[in-house]
Amino acid sequence: MTAQNLLQLNEDENLDNDIVAASEFAQRYLAAEQGSQEQASMAAALTVLLDDPSRGIRKAIASVLASSTYAPAHVVRCLAGDVDEVAVPILKSSPILSNAELVDLLAEGSDAVQCAIAEREGLPAAISAAVCEVGSERACQALLSNSSAQVLQSSMLRLAQRFEDRPDICDQLLKTADLPLANRYELLMRLAESLDDHPIVLERVPENQRHTFLSDAEDKVVLRLALEATEEELPDFVEHLRLRGKLNTRLLLRSVCCGRLRFFAAALANLGQVPLPRLARLLVTVRRSALQAVLRKAGLPLRAHQAFLLAIDIARQADADFTYDLALDEARMLTETLLEEMQDGALGADEDVAAFLRRFAIEVARLEARLLVKNGSLQITAAA
Repeated sequence: MTAQNLLQLNEDENLDNDIVAASEFAQRYLAAEQGSQEQASMAAALTVLLDDPSRGIRKAIASVLASSTYAPAHVVRCLAGDVDEVAVPILKSSPILSNAELVDLLAEGSDAVQCAIAEREGLPAAISAAVCEVGSERACQALLSNSSAQVLQSSMLRLAQRFEDRPDICDQLLKTADLPLANRYELLMRLAESLDDHPIVLERVPENQRHTFLSDAEDKVVLRLALEATEEELPDFVEHLRLRGKLNTRLLLRSVCCGRLRFFAAALANLGQVPLPRLARLLVTVRRSALQAVLRKAGLPLRAHQAFLLAIDIARQADADFTYDLALDEARMLTETLLEEMQDGALGADEDVAAFLRRFAIEVARLEARLLVKNGSLQITAAA
């Protein structure tokens, strides 16, 4: 390769030939022996071509050098700061660029630049954190789709804070295993709140029933998350709910009726300030009078005590120990038995608690029926 050859390349009217030649120079550089005259000549040629006005030539060089560890560093860095069409292959693959350089390029780059960096194989946690902090919505979506990226829990939390009102990112976040339960709850609450003016809700739910409908939706979110929670996650999740004022009588009654006994025990332990292992033992061993003291300490209203005490008795008869959740059929039987026990007017004038229980019984029956249909245990035939 001589200076004359290079000038001829720049003056050639056939751009396709120029692009092929530029690609060959890059390939010859990578194939040349380290420190050889051939390598030095090719490096000089590639350096000159960085100023070529044709982005097709610069793109051809970038495509060849993008994934190579041996590419000339100064050429790679120039290409990384070029127009998006040229820079993207380098940003997405080049091992030459340091983490600090990538963070700088990310902060100043376009959507395409940020997405290319977010899509890098094995993206380190530090760069993922930068994407979560300053990246565009598209770049953050690209990061969440990058299964090889290292993303710390703190970075997930930052994404949840930045994009809590963006359904697409919320959906991706909810599918990740590393998002803490409390943050998963907050994202789902945002979605539940958006139902208030959803066309389907406005059309199908009478105005006087919308508050109940939305409250039920929130409770269902909590109990769904409680079902998936590990033993380590559950106490922190319950505390988060307490701080938000969500550990109310309705939710605890619903948890019992839906068979979420682990959540019920954790909530009662939290409200009554009793260690969870001790509370679980109390629920299966002590007398009613002692349990009522626990319910009082937890701040649950006296009018609901009878329902809770009956539910605990029925769970005991089924040998439940409040360290595991009931299957749907067991939950339905518990709720139906609870309602039967209360038909004698044990609640006195507090019919609202009984109304809660009747609604929960219908809900559990529907859930069980849907599960049977889903599992193929029940066939539904349409009328001819």
